[in-house]
Amino acid sequence: MTLFVLNSTYQQVHFKYGLALCRFVPMRILLLFMSFMLLGFGALAQELKLKGTVKGEFNYMTTDHIGRLYLSKGQELFLYSPEGQLLYQFSDLSRGEIVHLDTRNPMKLLLFYPDYSQISFLDNTLSKTREYVDLNSLDLELAQLACASFDNGFWVYDPVSFRLVRFDQGLNVTNEVANINQLVGAEVNPIQIEEFDSWLYMNDPQNGIFVFDSFGTYSKLIPIPGASQMQVRANGLFLLIGNKIVKYDDLNLEPIEIDLPVEDFRSVRIEKNMLFILTKDGVQLYSLRK
Repeated sequence: MTLFVLNSTYQQVHFKYGLALCRFVPMRILLLFMSFMLLGFGALAQELKLKGTVKGEFNYMTTDHIGRLYLSKGQELFLYSPEGQLLYQFSDLSRGEIVHLDTRNPMKLLLFYPDYSQISFLDNTLSKTREYVDLNSLDLELAQLACASFDNGFWVYDPVSFRLVRFDQGLNVTNEVANINQLVGAEVNPIQIEEFDSWLYMNDPQNGIFVFDSFGTYSKLIPIPGASQMQVRANGLFLLIGNKIVKYDDLNLEPIEIDLPVEDFRSVRIEKNMLFILTKDGVQLYSLRK
């Protein structure tokens, strides 16, 4: 696994978020800081070890912050322990293929069916906790994206009117971001939204990551385009670009790229010092420690 600091395309990120730090920190300290970061990630690369596999043909994978693994095959959803042991499963043959599960709160999972414009909520054993939420009845017939929010609420993105709408657990509208194109000054075509730690992230592969606060106020654009997947965690923003993971956070001077040990894969997640890679034959579980 190869590691190196990004250049060219991502230099604007360095300039935008690293300029203030460069003004006030002596160059010697900067060099020591960057050397420490690179050595840390180099050690991480050397310690990558295959710990196990979960065999099967799955079309979707995600994880939660306690390291549990979620896999779907058609209309079935499976929950595995961090060691790869099957714990629970869920299926609903009356709904379409499972393509999105938000694990922000492992005790209250958000299961989104975009083809049916419906949302379901599951507990930590994959049991339904309430009836389906019909987005059609909430004037969101063509909802494309959804994610969980604080206080058991959720966000929905409507691509027809280019708006974000937040609902509380009583299905009342609490916040609305109208005409996002005009707000951010760009034509957006997002493929993913995710809320984390009072911030809402919108992944638009053409432009980068648009960031809003938890009430929908636009904050900034992280100009790293081309991500097919986005994962937000306390230690940074992880983007899947091609066959590499790009790790970014506001404290580092530049994003860092990590090559993946597998070329033919469908999805990737990093969680609890583990790297999960979904391939056509199943999931490979790598340890990021000795």
